[in-house]
Formats: sequence, structure tokens, C-alpha cells
Amino acid sequence: MTTTPTTPNTHTTGPHPTWPRLETEHLPTDADTVIIGSGFGGSVAAARLAQAGKDILLLERGREWIPGEFPDDFASVRRNIRTRHNPMGLFDLALGLDVDRLIANGLGGGSLIYANVMLPPEPEVFNDPHWPEGINLRTLTPYIGRVRAMLRPEHVQRAPKHVEPLTGLAHHHKLPVKPVPVAVNLTRPNEPNPHGIQQNTCTHCGNCVTGCNVGAKTTMRASYLPLAHSAGARIVTRTEVRTIEPSPNPHHRWRLRGWRLNYVGAHYERTPFTLDCTTVILSAGALGTTALLLRSSAAGLALSPNLGHRFSGNADSLALSYNAGITRQAGIGARDQFAPDSEYGPTIARMIDRRNGAHGHLIQDAVIPYPIATMLRRLLAGRFALSGDERIYCDLRPGGCPPGCSAIEHSQLWLAMGTDEANGTVRLGPRGEPTVHWPDAHRQNIYRQQQDDFAHLSETGESIHISNPRHLVRRSGIPAQSPVTVHALGGAAVGPNVDTGVIDRDHRVYTGHGNTTGTAVHPGLYVIDGAASPTSLGANPALTIAALAERAAERLLHHENETP
Repeated sequence: MTTTPTTPNTHTTGPHPTWPRLETEHLPTDADTVIIGSGFGGSVAAARLAQAGKDILLLERGREWIPGEFPDDFASVRRNIRTRHNPMGLFDLALGLDVDRLIANGLGGGSLIYANVMLPPEPEVFNDPHWPEGINLRTLTPYIGRVRAMLRPEHVQRAPKHVEPLTGLAHHHKLPVKPVPVAVNLTRPNEPNPHGIQQNTCTHCGNCVTGCNVGAKTTMRASYLPLAHSAGARIVTRTEVRTIEPSPNPHHRWRLRGWRLNYVGAHYERTPFTLDCTTVILSAGALGTTALLLRSSAAGLALSPNLGHRFSGNADSLALSYNAGITRQAGIGARDQFAPDSEYGPTIARMIDRRNGAHGHLIQDAVIPYPIATMLRRLLAGRFALSGDERIYCDLRPGGCPPGCSAIEHSQLWLAMGTDEANGTVRLGPRGEPTVHWPDAHRQNIYRQQQDDFAHLSETGESIHISNPRHLVRRSGIPAQSPVTVHALGGAAVGPNVDTGVIDRDHRVYTGHGNTTGTAVHPGLYVIDGAASPTSLGANPALTIAALAERAAERLLHHENETP
């Protein structure tokens, strides 16, 4: 099968840092330890196991991205939507009647387009009985420290211009507006980080979630992956594993089957491969890992009947305050990402914490990245064109209007996350791709509570409240509170035994055949990523997923040292 390659951004200008490529073209036919995926789980595992002397082969289905290649306008965003015919697209977006979801596709996984927030969960999150004994905030604290040491989060010291309505909501709830720790080089000079990767100082362009062309974000590509590479890990991109099965090779436990996408002229050509290995670590994300195990189960691999269950969207939701009557909010990113002191970003800078133990939610301000704002500008102005508002007309005017006078520049995106019921189900679609089945997801109280806060924010800012901008494109059959998540969790969740989980507390995959004790596992098969979480985390999950991966890598080495 051939597909057209994704076109990298080639017209962004500016002092991009020069990053060395980590990928290698050679895909071997066998290996010792294979890690599938390169997000917050796989990258951490690759670094720590390679440092311990393990022979690591990391496989990533997407391509390698470096600063200067990320989309910088809507046309390049559109070209980088991942589809069956465009498998190297950066944005893997799935729109559903139950849940919309967005994940990343590339070396570094979700870290390429995350908003950089490093928040721990509340301790009470781990009181849920689905979490096994021994995993809690206290036991994770040293691993959280390791992640922070690697990613070096900082707080935004100055208050961005766009937080005025957030302050009003905080006063309403008698809560403070808090700065958010972000893994971005906000204050350090343009110089190599401890892993030899040049990280420029943040320009505050606000375009974090379409990829950082400045090179200021501390992604997995700028931290754990170069550490893994320098310790000897081999990294192969454009390689998708489809199934896992026992290997007939007596020297290995597992056989992987999948395909490799190679450039052939102006197209990608899909070439099947098999690879034998001794240890497999699944780190393809909640949806990717779960789908891989579901396909393997359908092919005969004995797994827990809980596979696919405990899916959570982390109670993510978003809303837009459009065309605010208050002073200009600077709610969209800068067109020139290298303009000094532009005061737009980073994407998230402040929050209100309405969590109460394992319940409640966070509200965070968010900058609309410039590439998306250019699309929303016309879409929203067309929707409200009959209002007679001069700023809305300005967005429809051919050639645009002077900076600061348009409706979209007086708009603000809001994000929320919290605790949902984690009772969604991941299933396979006709082509073997993951789908989420969760018909009543929008009926959960958490979304009503979040929308009440969003509406208050719009009222405070004297703006038009839009509960979900996607409704402007396709409203038929979509509930007003339909969830949209960028933090998919669960599907191959940890649990005390095979009757309650898919993996044990050390991330080993339970066997579903003849498991009389309920705790028997497949030797050499692990899940280390967001799929392991059996509940919402109630906060941006990157820090927790990476900390769980630090712990899991340590436990894996412990078990292998015990094995004769």
C-alpha cells in the first residue's frame, strides 16, 4: 500500500536550534528488549533500561520531529492530520458521538503537543480500589522527583494578559489563581540542556500545542530520548506493531508483526515485518497499547477479560469565551513565534484548583495557537456575522484588520480536567483501529460542573459562551457536554489480579489462560504508559505517567535480576 508523505513545515523562519537526529533506518529481525511507543512511558523506560545496560530497540509509528518542522499555519496543521492515507500526520484526531480525542503521532509521543504542565494528582486519587496496594502518591514521590529533575519545570512569573475572567471566577469561589509549573525553558539562556540538546529560551508565542519551533519545550525528544540514545538505545521510526504472539524461536519469547513505512518517491510504501524479542514493553498510549493487545487477543493471545475497560478521558473538557467585552485578552498565539516579549504564552500559565480530594476539577487558561486561531477566526465570525459587531466583521474583512481589533483576539480558550467514572470501553473498529464506546459519558455531573464554571467565565468577560467549538462544525447528534479529551487513560489498567485488571502493580501483563492464582503473568510482557491507569488522575497526567514509568522500569530491572 502506498500513501502520500506528510509535508513538514518548511517556511517558518527564525533561529531554530539544531538538534541531531536520533532515528536509525535499520530495522533488525531480532532484539533483546523492544519498546513500542515513545511517549511519557516509553521514553522514560528506554532511558532507564538503556542506562542499566539493557539492549533496547524503541519502535515509533510516527516520524521524528525537530524544531522548525512543526506546523505554523492552518494549512500545515490540516496537512498533518493523521489519516489512513496520511499515516505520518502529527495530529491523530478521532471525532466520535461519545468522546472526541486527540493524541500525537511522532517520536516523543504526546509530549510533542502537550501544554507542558507538570502537576501531581491529589493523594486521594489512589484511594480508589482499582489501584493496587503499593501505588500511591507517597510511594510515587521519589519518582516524581526524578521526572522533575529531568524536565526542570518552571512557573510563569508574570501574569499573562488573558487571565482577568479567571480571577473573577476565583473570587466567586473564594479560591486563589495559582501559577502552573510548565516544562519549558522560561528563564535559562539559549544553551544545551544536560542531555546535549540546544534549548532556546521561550519567546512566549503561545503555540506550544501545535509543536514548539523555538525549541523551548522540554519534550521527551529533548530529554529522556537523547539520554536513551546516548546510552545505546536504537530508535526506529515509521514502524507500527500490529500484533504480539509467542515466538517459535527458542532464543526469544515474543514475535512482533507489523509494517514499516518507507519513502518511495513521493509516497510511503507499507512493508510487512516480523521481529523476535525476549521482552516487550507496550508504550503506545492508552488507545494504541489497548488496540495492540485487543488485536493480539483476537489472534489468540490469552489476556484478561478486563482488556479495553476502565477507559477515562480524565474528565477533560474545553470551552471558548468569544469576543469579550473587556480589554484585549491576547487569547491567541503569536504569528511570529520569534517575536521577543510577545506575552501570549506559554499555552497554560494559571489555574483555579477546585479539586476536593479525588473529586472536583481544575480550570486552566489556554492560549489558542495561531495556526488554529486562523481557522477559528473565519468559522466563528461566519457563525455570528449577523450580530452587527464591528470586531466580528473585522475577522471577515478580506485582508484582515489591524492587530488587536478582531473578535478572535478578544477571545479565550478554557480547559478543565477532573475525575470521571472511567467506565468507557475501547473496542476495535472494522480496520482494527481503536474506538471508544461510552454512550452516557456526557451525562456525568463533572461535565455539568465544568460547564457552569465555563459559562461564568464567559459572563465575567462579557463574551459569547461556546461550550465546545466542535459544535460549530457538526452539531447534529452531539450532546452539548460531549467530552473531548487530550488525556486518554486506561484500557489496559493495573489491578490486584486478573479479575480486576490487565496488568499487575509492577506493570506485568496477566495471562488469561489457566490463571488459577489470578496473578500469573506473561513473562517479559509489560504495559508502561497511560493505558495502565485505572482511573482519572484529576490533573494533567504527564508527570504521573512518567513517574509510574520510572517506577515500572525500576521494578522490571528488579524482577529480571531475580530471574535465574
